[in-house]
Amino acid sequence: MQEQVKNDYYERIEKAVNFMEDNLMKKLTIEMISEKASFSKFHFIRVFTAMTGETAGSYLRRRRISRSSKQLINTNHSILNIAFDYQFESQEAYTRSFKKVYNTSPGKYRKLNNNQRAFGRARLTVERLSHLKSNVTMKPKIIEIEKRNFIGMNVLTSLANNKIPQLWRDFMPRKKEIENNINTGCYEIHPFDTGFKMENFTEDMKFEKWAAVEVNEIKNIPKELNSLTIEGGKYAVFEHKGTMSNIQMSFDYAYGTWLSNSEYEIDRRASFERYGEQYFGPEHPESITELWIPIK
Repeated sequence: MQEQVKNDYYERIEKAVNFMEDNLMKKLTIEMISEKASFSKFHFIRVFTAMTGETAGSYLRRRRISRSSKQLINTNHSILNIAFDYQFESQEAYTRSFKKVYNTSPGKYRKLNNNQRAFGRARLTVERLSHLKSNVTMKPKIIEIEKRNFIGMNVLTSLANNKIPQLWRDFMPRKKEIENNINTGCYEIHPFDTGFKMENFTEDMKFEKWAAVEVNEIKNIPKELNSLTIEGGKYAVFEHKGTMSNIQMSFDYAYGTWLSNSEYEIDRRASFERYGEQYFGPEHPESITELWIPIK
């Protein structure tokens, strides 16, 4: 019975989402949307937020921004007209919302080449709703840490030439050589690049990744391994449950939904994933991967 109710809620929320998606350029009210889901306004607000981690208004605004970004690229329409087309009351309101999603202004976004433009914010589907319910913590833990020391291997990689799987194949046989491992698991670390600019990003751009373990102090570093110290600070910590094949949906939620609706913003420090005692391998459906996102 409970499973039937859950599936019914998924289907009703999907109807509401489809209605919003079909009418992104029209004026919509919460009453109109909740009616499509066959919920009362009050119940719809509670159910939608519980199932997606954001309000219907926030979802609608992000999807309008995502869809409007295509008009910025593919048409010569003015930013003001695009703002009005997607139901923003002014160019200023549109620009504020656009920056919240893409971290740049509509004008600057329009000038980027195709490889430099950020991907659009994903449409909600039953698959994504199910993922949010079962495969990722929707409210992260906020944890403040002191600086941490690591020993491991690092590599320069890119989206076009992914060297991360080989990095782990090289590192894992060497892990036992690290004498002062404090056994908090394995870490995949992405140090913050002070020279990085989103407008310059392409699939061929190289960035640094580490496969490492945490150590109590940096000493006796095995040959061909290196050390890394990351700054302390505040992190939002999400748990992804399941295989690595769908971890991108957890990242999409953490960065694309939770962060943009939170009081926080990304801090200029290292991000990392932790594979602890509840991580049973990349294909195990019960594996837990922690996603640590630096915030301020």
